[in-house]
Amino acid sequence: MMRTLVTGGAGFIGSHLADAACTLGHEVMVIDNLSRGHRRNLPAKAHFHALDITSEEALQVLTRFQPDAVFHFAAQMDVRKSVADPIFDAQVNVLGTIAFAKAAAESGCQLFAMASTGGAIYGEQSEYPAPESHPCRSDSPYGLSKLSGEHYLDYFSRTSSMRTAALRLANVYGPRQDPHGEAGVVAIFSQKMLANEQPTIFGDGG
Repeated sequence: MMRTLVTGGAGFIGSHLADAACTLGHEVMVIDNLSRGHRRNLPAKAHFHALDITSEEALQVLTRFQPDAVFHFAAQMDVRKSVADPIFDAQVNVLGTIAFAKAAAESGCQLFAMASTGGAIYGEQSEYPAPESHPCRSDSPYGLSKLSGEHYLDYFSRTSSMRTAALRLANVYGPRQDPHGEAGVVAIFSQKMLANEQPTIFGDGG
């Protein structure tokens, strides 16, 4: 049985991962400040701490739990907010990721995986679809902070025994997704169509 820690585990993607880990028989710990997630999304078998990932208390929870694997899905995910307040964006997405990855490595964690982003990292693309080798020219602090997190994970994978992975997720959709705010385009368009409303398309949609 593995000890699995999921940050952002009350949110859309994190809660599904926590569900899967519980189904596999893992001991699951969830850390989420509930700024976007909901308690109703939490698996009944998961241990839960309502904490912000930038807090010392959250790091202490990780250290005590001694996870075998960490899935880091907690983040500041609003592109517009990152432009308005890039310092806050970096505090959560860069410093929060560094602190958790460092604590995980020092605790003997075997795997640390983070949710990164797809298009926000690449910026204006010169080819479609963009391969992972495509130059990263992000046009938002959010994309830059996620890319920075990827580089730090690469550093920790080279300087410790902890394996790392960055998941460049794009246009994810499904149950528990909030169709408002920074939701993916699939969820937003689906919600509009269900409400018999016209989705907003900029330009010709091409």
